[in-house]
Amino acid sequence: MLIFPFVRRGILILAILCAVNCSAPAQTVAHRPVVDPFRGQTTVPVDALELDKAAPYTTMCVRSCDGFYFPLHQNERPQNFQRDAQACASACGPEATLFYFPSFAGNPGTMINLAGQRYADEPHAFEFKRAMVRGCACKPAPWSREAAARHQKYSIEAAQRSRLEAARAGKARGAISAATIRNYFASEARSQKAVR
Repeated sequence: MLIFPFVRRGILILAILCAVNCSAPAQTVAHRPVVDPFRGQTTVPVDALELDKAAPYTTMCVRSCDGFYFPLHQNERPQNFQRDAQACASACGPEATLFYFPSFAGNPGTMINLAGQRYADEPHAFEFKRAMVRGCACKPAPWSREAAARHQKYSIEAAQRSRLEAARAGKARGAISAATIRNYFASEARSQKAVR
């Protein structure tokens, strides 16, 4: 029988690995069956204490309004899930939820959240694939009223800072006048009214 060199190397590597690790008992994690709507039956870990043995996981941030998800980390350990949950909330607001699934044996259909609830059982699971939900976004659109008001506030604050710096620079030179101070406070009052 003809055995190619790369096959021989593979057999040799397997023999070495087996000689080193075959005496150690295999670590297993209890899994419960879950029916994935897209791929049929699969499994997810049952006990949170066993999560670390089954790691690594892929963490996903899920919007609650349409079920849209995006990855945060691949090959993540459970001790970092709280950090990922905070990153999810900062990226998409407090209504977003962190979900995870085993990196090598799962898919988004088998994701579960930190409370153990399945993504597939969520009311808006996979809705983003069927229809676009109006007003559903992680961040407001730049042309929304919220964003426009926020940017107007930023520009007013920047103008106030520049006027204050100019007034301080003039005072340092001793050239500030009463009229300059009155103008500063009058413009300050106008900008405060605009913000309200």
